[in-house]
Amino acid sequence: MKMNSILRYIVFGGLIVFAVPSAAAEPAVISALRADKARIAAMTAGDGEALARLMSDQLRFAHSDGRVESKADYVNNLMAGDTAYADVKTSELETMQVSTDVVVVLGVQEMRKRLGPTWSDIKLRYLAVWRNENGTWRMLAWQSARPTGNSTVPPKK
Repeated sequence: MKMNSILRYIVFGGLIVFAVPSAAAEPAVISALRADKARIAAMTAGDGEALARLMSDQLRFAHSDGRVESKADYVNNLMAGDTAYADVKTSELETMQVSTDVVVVLGVQEMRKRLGPTWSDIKLRYLAVWRNENGTWRMLAWQSARPTGNSTVPPKK
């Protein structure tokens, strides 16, 4: 099994369509992507129990506004009813299997999010770390940012 390979995917209509690689994807990557799809379903359904099963007890969830939450904080805040998610679409997926039990997923998520009474459209770039914990893939870490689109790297001299 090849480690540290980057795999790119196109998601169309909720199905994963492989754009790259030339070789078959590792089963760990597919399992982590399935767990992420289940996470999104639980998040949009407001199903805290299902969401908790998909998150590691060691979870660190860094929001795009800089807040960092534990698993308990994240699930409790969702269940309190002040936050809701709808129309979540994931694209530009890249994965990297760093060990047999750890997969990193990078991508873009667009969604409608409600904080209090106000809904807004959000686009995020994110990095998620998934770990196989005794046969169950769980999210270990999440970091997201709102892209500005104007960042440029100066030419090298």
